[in-house]
Amino acid sequence: MRAGAPGIVLGLRGRGGGMSGPLLQVDGLRVTYRSARRTVEAVRGVSFHVDRGRCLGVAGESGSGKSSMARAILALEERVSGSVMYDGLDVRRLGRAARMAFRRRAQMVFQDPMGSLNPRLKAGAVLEEVLRVHGLAASREAAAEQAAGWLRTMGLDPAYADRFPHELSGGQRQRVNLARALCVGAEFLVADEPVGALDVSVQAQILNLLKTLQESRGITWMLIGHDLAVMRHMADDVIIMKAGEVLERGTAADVLEHPSHPYTRELLAAAPRVESALARRSREFFGS
Repeated sequence: MRAGAPGIVLGLRGRGGGMSGPLLQVDGLRVTYRSARRTVEAVRGVSFHVDRGRCLGVAGESGSGKSSMARAILALEERVSGSVMYDGLDVRRLGRAARMAFRRRAQMVFQDPMGSLNPRLKAGAVLEEVLRVHGLAASREAAAEQAAGWLRTMGLDPAYADRFPHELSGGQRQRVNLARALCVGAEFLVADEPVGALDVSVQAQILNLLKTLQESRGITWMLIGHDLAVMRHMADDVIIMKAGEVLERGTAADVLEHPSHPYTRELLAAAPRVESALARRSREFFGS
């Protein structure tokens, strides 16, 4: 493969490797946190699926279990029960090598782009390091060339490779984070409030980039957030969570235009009557 090419073929595949149907299937997922004083069940028997090439929006108030669920499906939580199947692979039963290969295919993008980057590494070095760790670059020169290619893909001039995180804007840092996730071959992204720490003027740009990646590269992704107006424009399907449970699921149009659960109706009623600035910018990007 040509250095800097954006596509990477990985060897780890399950038995569900077709091009249609669910990429991720979650059944009866539970996440429990225990301390000396109490036990908290953050996720309570959640079941859902994410179809290939689609965006699943996960909405709910703070403390509803959204982030715990996201970490569990990416094998980042220990005290988990239930089934997580990714492309036919049982994520909870992967060995060490298989788990590393899985984490190349499935990546998380966090809310705070500054906290997600090593402050001592320049943007180019961030990408070069992960490429070398995963054996995806034969030399330092090849890693640097691939890093430059991924910066271009994310809409950044390759000259930004020589900048430290503190020399980048919040939006630029999040673009570097996206490049880091995708350069190892990720085909599934979990974006946990990916624009929450950014200015409104930049938020829609990052969401636009994610939507473009979905459409141009077939990326499957989950958008975790609370702005239901944005979910309406970004997500293909939506689940509504409260207290660790999924209360409603369906297409974004069905759930958000014709909610059946009282809690969903409460969330929609509590949303600002005036369209949020981010929702307005999202609509301008993607159309009504």
